[in-house]
Amino acid sequence: MTGTTIRRLARSAPALLLALLSFGCIDWKRATANPEESVRRYIALVQTRDGTRTAVLNASAAPVAGTGAAVSAVLPSQVLRGGTVETTVTSVTPFSRVVFSVPGNNDYWELTLASPVTSVTVLLVISVEMPRTTFNLQIAAGGTSSIGQYQSSNLGVIFVGTGEIQTNVTWDTKADVDLHLIDPSGTEIYYASRNSHTGGQLDLDSNAGCGTDGPRAENIFWRDGLVVPHGEYILRVDYWSSCGVPQTNYAVTINLRGLPPKIFTGTLDGRGSGAGAGAGKTIAIFQY
Repeated sequence: MTGTTIRRLARSAPALLLALLSFGCIDWKRATANPEESVRRYIALVQTRDGTRTAVLNASAAPVAGTGAAVSAVLPSQVLRGGTVETTVTSVTPFSRVVFSVPGNNDYWELTLASPVTSVTVLLVISVEMPRTTFNLQIAAGGTSSIGQYQSSNLGVIFVGTGEIQTNVTWDTKADVDLHLIDPSGTEIYYASRNSHTGGQLDLDSNAGCGTDGPRAENIFWRDGLVVPHGEYILRVDYWSSCGVPQTNYAVTINLRGLPPKIFTGTLDGRGSGAGAGAGKTIAIFQY
């Protein structure tokens, strides 16, 4: 076992526990707010994985289930505030639109497709304004005149840090994926250097050393109230280890205050780099 591997394994369980307990990092017991008025506070954006279709927010109650397609969509039990969830909506009956709603709100997302399909892969961005630690997401599909029965999924929310800048990566296997962000000062934030002197910090480091812990996510952010440095940011993703899986799908989300989220998806394969500083492939270079 190499020195890098030993250091990596040593940080897995204790480091995650410390992140969970640290002030200003992950809040597992956030107080529930009063009833909300918009689904946008739960789901900030819905689009197809290829980016060709984006859902529209309809300012009315979600349509009543009828005789349209009955759908199935596999969703994780936990989602990341400000992160992206990838799921494939399927049905034995062709459908041309998909509805996404949260009970108690008077609007919903509607994704209209170019032609009827029996399967579509979509990306859902969980809102940084998320008011609850759990919520119920309902998905239905159909044609222009009616939709089928809703699939109802209860999702738990991991309250990672957000602020002027939030970047994160989520993935779909037990692999160890690392997020690296270089800020304008040249400081690289990643698992072995969690804090920048400019205020950026990594507050969630998941599956460290192949120790499966549940979230399958990493998050770097500058909290509210800080003077965030202006300039160029370089965001990278490193496949530290496959942990024995053949490939891993990932989604990277960039949330900049006042702007729509940006999503980048891809697939990682091979055994992994086992590397630290400077590792990974560049996903995005952005200005703030």
